[in-house]
Amino acid sequence: MKTLFSPMIVFTLLLLSHQWVKADTVESEQAKLQQVSTTYMLEGVVQAEQNTTISAQTAGNVQKIHFDVNDFVQKNEVVVEIDNKQQASSMKQAEAALKEAKARRQEAQAEFNRVEKVYREKVVSKSEFDKASAALKAAKARVESAQAAMAKARQEFEYTLVRAPFSGILTNRQVEPGEAVNVGTQLVTGVSLEKLRVLTYVPQTILKAVRYHRYAIIVTDDSEIISTDMTFFPFADPKSHSFALRVRLPDTYNELLPGMHVKIAMEVAKEDKVVIPFSSVAFRGEVTGVYVDQGDKLQFRHIRLGRRLANNEVVVVSGVEAGESIVTDPVSAAIAIKQESAD
Repeated sequence: MKTLFSPMIVFTLLLLSHQWVKADTVESEQAKLQQVSTTYMLEGVVQAEQNTTISAQTAGNVQKIHFDVNDFVQKNEVVVEIDNKQQASSMKQAEAALKEAKARRQEAQAEFNRVEKVYREKVVSKSEFDKASAALKAAKARVESAQAAMAKARQEFEYTLVRAPFSGILTNRQVEPGEAVNVGTQLVTGVSLEKLRVLTYVPQTILKAVRYHRYAIIVTDDSEIISTDMTFFPFADPKSHSFALRVRLPDTYNELLPGMHVKIAMEVAKEDKVVIPFSSVAFRGEVTGVYVDQGDKLQFRHIRLGRRLANNEVVVVSGVEAGESIVTDPVSAAIAIKQESAD
């Protein structure tokens, strides 16, 4: 009975049977000893720093709702319109009262000017002058009162247009069009996407190390975000004995959304590790290895990898020692092996 092997297995067996070949056509780089952070992985949830419920600041019937749940709203956009007939009427009355008060003040000013002139000529008594002065002061006070009433009426009118206090997502709607609302009635709830943070819990065993290093790496599917803006809660959960930690995300980062699950790498120590270029690693089915340059020969060696680092580097747990020359391009090494086998 014939046993069939896949091309990948045959290629791997060929590599293992020709570990030693000439190394005159490949480039290599020394494996180096480098301080690498030992990290502890935590689970975290993205939160919005600003999460607010907007309430009505005037009474009336809800006329229109411009956004629904899960809609994005820009800052100062109108979210809810409240019927403004009553507020508009009050504003017109206030405008009319202010005009009347200004007209009365103008009359009182003219009368005061006339009485003051003749008083200086000693034609009228001081009591007449005091009366005209008091009337002018009263007219000015009525104008100030009318101006305050006008400002209040205008504010009440503006309250009928409920605006978003910040840019974000609408998460809940507590009213429907046509519904009567009073001052304090909750209208909509939203969260801001401008300022986000990650909430996680730090075990008591690593708290001291985490507080010492004072930075966190938020790990997503395609990136790593470093943050030094952290807030530790000064008390532990009595059941888990862990401490809540909030890690603030940079304002410029907008890839995450509230409620998303992320991982957080917390540094707890630094150790010397062997580091090689990740591009030098050869993956042959289930076999992971590198080509070690032994001067005039190449050796294919199995290795065990650790964590991936920045700058296209990776930690080697075993299989390579610091100072050994590693072929930077495993493809060129494979070609050299093939040519050597053909010869």
